[in-house]
Amino acid sequence: MVSFEGKVAIVTGAGRGLGASHAKLLASLGASVVVNDLGGSATGTGASTAPAEEVVAEIIAAGGRAVANFDSVSENPEGIVASAIDAFGKLDVVVNNAGINQAHAFEGDIMASIRKHMEVHFYGTAGVTAAAWPHLIASGEGRVVNTTSPTLVGFPEQTPYVSAKGAILAFTRTLAFEGAPLGIKINAIAPTAASRMSDEADLPEDFKQFMRDNLPASLVSPVVAYLASAGCAINGEVLETQGGAVKRFVLGLNGGYANTELTADLVGEHIAEILDASTHVPFATIDQQDLSAVGK
Repeated sequence: MVSFEGKVAIVTGAGRGLGASHAKLLASLGASVVVNDLGGSATGTGASTAPAEEVVAEIIAAGGRAVANFDSVSENPEGIVASAIDAFGKLDVVVNNAGINQAHAFEGDIMASIRKHMEVHFYGTAGVTAAAWPHLIASGEGRVVNTTSPTLVGFPEQTPYVSAKGAILAFTRTLAFEGAPLGIKINAIAPTAASRMSDEADLPEDFKQFMRDNLPASLVSPVVAYLASAGCAINGEVLETQGGAVKRFVLGLNGGYANTELTADLVGEHIAEILDASTHVPFATIDQQDLSAVGK
């Protein structure tokens, strides 16, 4: 049985939606939780202490242990980690959930939006993890759960958001190699769930209602709890999760086409073979991957 008795966890962006669900589930399973939330809007403006304070109050009322933290993941990740150490004396789990979404066509001041998304999603994830790293090593069973997105396959007018989520996938996969010999496992979820972010998105109202009815945050959090647990058996993986379904989200290569006298014309002539999905093979797990073959 998954238990977090004696464990300390940070959940970023935990004042609402998925983060709040994650924090409350971990607390119900015994974890002492730092509920971090700047309290801004879904697009990244404003700030309020209320969201994090309300989740902490719920956890304490249910008999759990939690403290609130209001630092920005991009501006003061060290402060978030310090809250865990000051309140509970250690840190075992980091759930990087904080994020924003500004739907933005690739025009106008697009770079400002790209930078903002990278600051919150990627630099926030990397910064909190870096600040937590020595404590996760000391834990001996450190766990990091990052949040990427199913939209990595592509989504219109979401280049800033999806690009930042793609950076998190690469970060997860690569840092897992360094974490493995230290007893740290780093994985990610690619969730779809009804939340404030989906409610405020430019989506058809009937689809938003479908999400509310069928894709609750509560069916994503159990995946986070498993990945955050000492019993987690995987490393460097991304699990897509929505509505109770859980799948491995993979990158890979197919058989392709090879010719030591390659020309542009040959690429065009063999493009169907190059794109042939029937020969696709996912990349191996981190502990099985042969790095000598990468790029060849």
